[in-house]
Amino acid sequence: MIQWNPIDVCDWGRHFEFSEAYPEGARPKRIVISPAQPVQHVIKPDWQYMFKLSDPRYPEQFWCELIAYQIGLLLNVPVPPAHAAYDSLTGECGSLSEWFYEPGVDMFYAAGYFFYRDIRNFDKEKGAQHNLQTAMQLNKEFIGDNQIFDFWSMMLFDCVIGNTDRHQENWGYLVNLSPNSKSVARRKKENFSIRLQFAPWFDNGTSLGYQLLPHKFNNWTDHRLDGFITKGTHHIRFALDRLEQIGHVESMRFIAEHNPKVRQLLIKRLKDFEFGQLERVLDRLVELPMPIDARLTRDRADFVLRLTSRRLQLIMENLNERN
Repeated sequence: MIQWNPIDVCDWGRHFEFSEAYPEGARPKRIVISPAQPVQHVIKPDWQYMFKLSDPRYPEQFWCELIAYQIGLLLNVPVPPAHAAYDSLTGECGSLSEWFYEPGVDMFYAAGYFFYRDIRNFDKEKGAQHNLQTAMQLNKEFIGDNQIFDFWSMMLFDCVIGNTDRHQENWGYLVNLSPNSKSVARRKKENFSIRLQFAPWFDNGTSLGYQLLPHKFNNWTDHRLDGFITKGTHHIRFALDRLEQIGHVESMRFIAEHNPKVRQLLIKRLKDFEFGQLERVLDRLVELPMPIDARLTRDRADFVLRLTSRRLQLIMENLNERN
């Protein structure tokens, strides 16, 4: 779904604890509560949303959250819905991301919680021991063997958007407790069933060339564009005995070599990707009547399209590369 008009959060409810500022992450943000009868159909009623601003150095950054959400839809990867918003009282503009679980019903555990448990002296600030080998062990323990398909679909998403900030606090697991029927509770001697799944891939603003200002990308050659893409890395490393960050493009070649079934799934997701739909979405976002100094520029939209198109090509080439 995509919005037709920007959303004014001026009169939205205030979170009892995080109405002024949310303590995690680098960019300014706060939690707001949607109205019981929202005007726009894209908004859930009486629900928590994260209103996040851009880094002051990169005023168009918040648009990356919105574009990443649309790319997630096209890849069939779960990403929290994100919309363009502003506060008419403060003059602030930013992304409005839907809270991805219901507090009191579901619980979210960041992957870092378990990395800290399993890896002695884990460097929480830099996440230097955040590694793929441990991640896969945790995923298998909590979700099962089939986790590899969902996890690598989300890794594919990060490759397509070029996300460099998927650290151990920016992904994790949702735990849902549901009451068993009386007969099941008697048989299992358990009053509740526990279900674990991956949380949607959230916090996607450090992506899509957000840090590049127009005068830096308007005249890029294809060679320079390829250099920018191939230098991009995931936050995650290979293993505790190989603590180098995995390149975005390199990670696709890695999984293609190690798991042919996952490779087939990722290739299918890329083949199903409707690039024309992404073009139409960006046209709509450029036309959104945001405050004049916060609009998505045509130059930025065109660069994101060019960047994403080339990333898709390079990813497909690496998935098809065989030793």
